[in-house]
Amino acid sequence: METLAPDISDYELERGKPMPSLKHALIQRNLLLQLSAVLGADYLVLPELSLMLDAQKVVPDVSVFLRSALDLTVEQIAVTALPRTAIEILSPTQVIAELLEKAGRYFAAGVQSYWLVVPELRAVAVFSEPGKYKYFYNGQTLADPVTGAEIVVSQLFD
Repeated sequence: METLAPDISDYELERGKPMPSLKHALIQRNLLLQLSAVLGADYLVLPELSLMLDAQKVVPDVSVFLRSALDLTVEQIAVTALPRTAIEILSPTQVIAELLEKAGRYFAAGVQSYWLVVPELRAVAVFSEPGKYKYFYNGQTLADPVTGAEIVVSQLFD
């Protein structure tokens, strides 16, 4: 019996992650807009930026940097500076275990907070270290202790 491998797009091969969906794109957009508004000019909130972690490229859905941590005068294909916060949005074809493993890699490299957005539950887990997180949902206000960002969770999904 022959097993057929699923077709993997160039996007998925290059980024090492699934192709985003409509919900994923909407949530990513809302994160960018809301975080940029609440964090102000001291931070850069960037989508799909390639990061080098321990000689391996990873691409979080959203990265939150102190503006001063990045050298904006030179082009970089894969940034070696670490974001303060890395945010991943669970895609329909991903499993949570995959993103939890990725969270461990971020923390091991020095990222200070990690958000796991779960669209189907309309919720966000904010990790301060591997296995330690606060869960925010419905009309709750998410608070990130690292950046000081506060956003209403339900507004991410509309």
